[in-house]
Amino acid sequence: MIYFDHAATTKMSSAALQVYQAVARNFFANSESLHQAGNAAGQLIQEARTKLAARFQLNPEGIIFTSGGTAANQLGIAALAQGMRQREILVSPLEHASVYQILPKLAQQEHYQIKKLPVDQQGQVTPAILTAAITENTGLIVIQAVNPIVGVRQPIASLQAVAANRQLPLFVDAVQGIGKIPLNLSQVAGFSASAHKFNGPKNNGFLYLAPTYPTTPEFQNVFQQQGFLPGTLDTPGIISMLTALTDSLANMPQTLQQLQLLRKRLYQGLATSCRRIGRDSDYPGICGLLLPHLTGQEVATRLGQQGICLSTVSACSIKDPRPDPTLTALGLTAAESERYLRLSFGPENTLAEVDQVVAALNQYC
Repeated sequence: MIYFDHAATTKMSSAALQVYQAVARNFFANSESLHQAGNAAGQLIQEARTKLAARFQLNPEGIIFTSGGTAANQLGIAALAQGMRQREILVSPLEHASVYQILPKLAQQEHYQIKKLPVDQQGQVTPAILTAAITENTGLIVIQAVNPIVGVRQPIASLQAVAANRQLPLFVDAVQGIGKIPLNLSQVAGFSASAHKFNGPKNNGFLYLAPTYPTTPEFQNVFQQQGFLPGTLDTPGIISMLTALTDSLANMPQTLQQLQLLRKRLYQGLATSCRRIGRDSDYPGICGLLLPHLTGQEVATRLGQQGICLSTVSACSIKDPRPDPTLTALGLTAAESERYLRLSFGPENTLAEVDQVVAALNQYC
């Protein structure tokens, strides 16, 4: 099998899996229990929270462990929105489905105004675009770090500077960026992360909400995780996630170099009739192609029968019959969007695998 679908999910690393098994065996107690076993699990989680905070220069009190990126996005956006006085939320058109699931709910139930930001030809929200869009009614800005469909990287540091200048909170969906590209998120109002995107366990992630920004928890009478999220914490999942993230951050320079080599080999070998979607400054682990004739789903299915794992759009949106909003925002028509194919690499992929996939793809180019 050749696995080129790392933007959808990744395999747990050996180190993360070993840690998960060891913690599950030895720290199985509920971390909220007052007995010795519960205290031991609770101390382990608190140490993980402290280490996470130190890695990203955060206040540990702002870290909330969640079931993944979707939960972190929706909980974080709702908490920040309900803590603001203004009613307008600015959002990029390239956001993940989880963001566009919570925003209509806020608009309908809480009467927030949702305003989509324009992007330039490369799919970026530039500082100039953001500055021009901010009004006196703007209360929150939501922009992802790396797009999961085409790999567009947003200039988060520059956008945060604009937000700070206007004293506005910026929430960053960092699910496709954490552990993959250098990110300074110490000044943003909040961000999300998901363990299974960086070789950690599924159903684990975390949300950061800076204590300096006003927020309102979604639940009442909740005394766990600063009042934001009830439920028993997954101690082995949290510690395994920290292990995977630590390794991903340590290996990031070599991984990025490897991904750039894989991307270069892919585009050099493909027939020119398979049009590249994206540019060199995008995240190199996500590569987009526009096929000349067949749909992306047809080609992905045919290659899947040969043991080659590819995708078209985000796995969270695969059953949505509408054109992907990211591709629409980048100027693709509905017909072109159907011919889109995504390849997403991981550090274990090889040039030989790329050559094999190129040979298979060129049958359809």
